[in-house]
Amino acid sequence: MMGEMMGRPSRQLFPELMKVPTLTPEEHRRVEAEARARIDAGNAILSEAQGDFQRAMLEDDAAAMSRAAVRQREGLALMDSGAAVLRALADGKPPQQIALAWFRNQLSLTPVAPTSTDRGVRIGSFQVSWFHFITMIALAFFAVAMAVLTLAQRRRAAALIDRLTSSTPVAFAGHPVVSGAPDLPGSLPRQPPTQATPAPRADQNAAAPESGAFPARKTVKKSWSGQLRVSAIYRETPHVKTFRLGDPSGGPIPFTYSPGQFLTFSADIDGKKVRRSYSIASPPTRVAYVEITVKREENGTFSDYLHDRLIVGDLLEVSGPAGVFTFDGGGAESVVLIAGGVGITPLMCVVRYLTDLTWPGDIYLLFAGRSTEDFIFQEEIESLQRRCPNLHVAATMMNRAQGTAWLGFEGQLTKQVIAQAVPEITRRQIHLCGPPAMMDAVRVMLADLGVPRSRIKTEAFGPAIGALPPPAPQAPQPPPRRVAAALRELEAAAPGLASTSDTATGPATALVRFARSNRTAPLRPDRTVLEVAESVGVPIDYSCRVGTCGICKIRLLEGKVEMEVEDALTAEDKAAGIILACQAKSVGNLAIDA
Repeated sequence: MMGEMMGRPSRQLFPELMKVPTLTPEEHRRVEAEARARIDAGNAILSEAQGDFQRAMLEDDAAAMSRAAVRQREGLALMDSGAAVLRALADGKPPQQIALAWFRNQLSLTPVAPTSTDRGVRIGSFQVSWFHFITMIALAFFAVAMAVLTLAQRRRAAALIDRLTSSTPVAFAGHPVVSGAPDLPGSLPRQPPTQATPAPRADQNAAAPESGAFPARKTVKKSWSGQLRVSAIYRETPHVKTFRLGDPSGGPIPFTYSPGQFLTFSADIDGKKVRRSYSIASPPTRVAYVEITVKREENGTFSDYLHDRLIVGDLLEVSGPAGVFTFDGGGAESVVLIAGGVGITPLMCVVRYLTDLTWPGDIYLLFAGRSTEDFIFQEEIESLQRRCPNLHVAATMMNRAQGTAWLGFEGQLTKQVIAQAVPEITRRQIHLCGPPAMMDAVRVMLADLGVPRSRIKTEAFGPAIGALPPPAPQAPQPPPRRVAAALRELEAAAPGLASTSDTATGPATALVRFARSNRTAPLRPDRTVLEVAESVGVPIDYSCRVGTCGICKIRLLEGKVEMEVEDALTAEDKAAGIILACQAKSVGNLAIDA
């Protein structure tokens, strides 16, 4: 017995106590010695196990930590059993009651008849100690506090998202992602579609758009002018660069915009003030910066300036945003984006915006390029397509760059490629942007496919093609007396101003009066209001000169004009008598508010 006490205590102490009706003084001393031996042995095991656990932690040995923890529990059990026996002996309890009390404690059983020494709180049929009761209360308070903290964090996150996208709030009706587009030979690799989480339903009492469509977001009308600083420059292709611009003070960009709008830039280049408009490529969801992606054009004064002279840290004069070539997901359940060359820039803004917001509708992106090295944003588009099962991409290339592999469509964008890439195209909204010749060809293809003209929205990149046809040849007619008199006055004041050598379009038989500048000039049928204004020094702001940017909007006070392109005019503009000075031509007298 003493050998067991000096080594590992016997495990038969409590079963033996169950057999002893009473304790003699000798047995009392033996039991007490056994209890103390258990305490000593348990203390030794616990100390050794604690040291082993610390070493295991330092060595990051999980298995050793687990073994040490088991030994710690064994040592605590020995100490607990020894202490329980000493307490029972001190209280004068009989042997069987000592053993039963220890067994109940090990099995977590409630004592049959609590004595006056029992302490704690009774909860129903359970007796809980004060320690456990206080611990339970503390845990309950902790759980409630964590729930409140989590709710507060979610509200703060929602408020932050609302603030970041305050200029572009979109409420989507609940609609799962439809991923029914076939895999195409010209499409980029795509992962199998995954089920999308339905978005919250819009207000049931709100006026609903056409079936399956999403409510339109209010158009951003805020305009701004000032300076932006170049914070980074990225090369996209051998001839295309992206310029990231930020607020010089380091804050968010000082204006809001809709996906598809553009900015107008101005700079003094070789002693001449030059303006150009460039579409915004970055989405409105990224408020710390705005990006434009610019191709170096042949004899392009401003594009050469950006590519060759602009460096990080430079300031640019900027105004805007402007433009109506926008799409924010509202009013449609899908969209088709067709781009040619650098015309992908505004459409990439739309793609980035819709994918940032996890827009549930189908997005079809068709790109036509000259060669594989001219595929702007190719890597980003491939990444977005892998992450967004509702983004379907098809691209076709005229040529394959040497040393590159291309498994997509080859040649020009055709009606067959469009039909194969976009199922049920006649019911979808279409945005088309690229060189004018490419856009004219695609318009014909879409018409052949049965797409209504009202579903096609366009924006041109590059100079306008064509011109208003000259009047039919006819015998020269003398101008009206009042026009002739005005022309004679102009000729006397500035010899040669009222004359013309253009026999194809005939002499100027009309006048344009600039009301605010109090100037009058002859208006030939082949010249625009903007060209005449420049010739007599009347300032009219302009940028693209092809009828898409809208910078040269001006009010027509008298007369009637014809415009080859009027994409920048809204129905409200037309009703208010607004014209585009860069496109407006006339064979009759005009009065302009300029």
